[in-house]
Amino acid sequence: MKAGSLALTVLLCASAFGHGIGPAFTAEFCVELTAAEFNHRAERRGDDNACAGPDNITAVAKNRARVSAINAIASQCLGNVTANVARQACARAGLAADISANTSWADAPPAPKPSADKVRYLGTGSGSAAGVNLCASAHDGRSQTRNVVDGHCPHDKGLMPHRTFAIARAWARCAVLCRSP
Repeated sequence: MKAGSLALTVLLCASAFGHGIGPAFTAEFCVELTAAEFNHRAERRGDDNACAGPDNITAVAKNRARVSAINAIASQCLGNVTANVARQACARAGLAADISANTSWADAPPAPKPSADKVRYLGTGSGSAAGVNLCASAHDGRSQTRNVVDGHCPHDKGLMPHRTFAIARAWARCAVLCRSP
């Protein structure tokens, strides 16, 4: 490694630590609640369609389903997950509940435990959930695509003009923000 490259690497690392861009270096997780801890779950659908079926319509449909499921469960999480439930879930994962006011991970939530297809930080709970930092984790369900002939789609590929429809389902559960003890 050249001296200039080494100096730039050291400068970038120092800059990251100096500006609070450290979630990648901390052990923070969104620990999903089990049905025994909080028996609520939301399932939603997402869809998309396009002429000639671009590859990303299934991904768009899945993301819409995930976001919709998280939005559907958010108010239940924010109002009903107690501090005791949060401590119990974090202890189950060998972690401690994160009740700090630091929201540096709000735009990029910590890693999910167990793994999930999408995680979103929801905020700090209210009422009996006051002080608890909450997330929601979404999991993909089934998805399907179908093609139909559509005269409004361009006919430039030598095939009948068609439109591809994608429908996806996802379900979400509440999760709590936990950190290394």
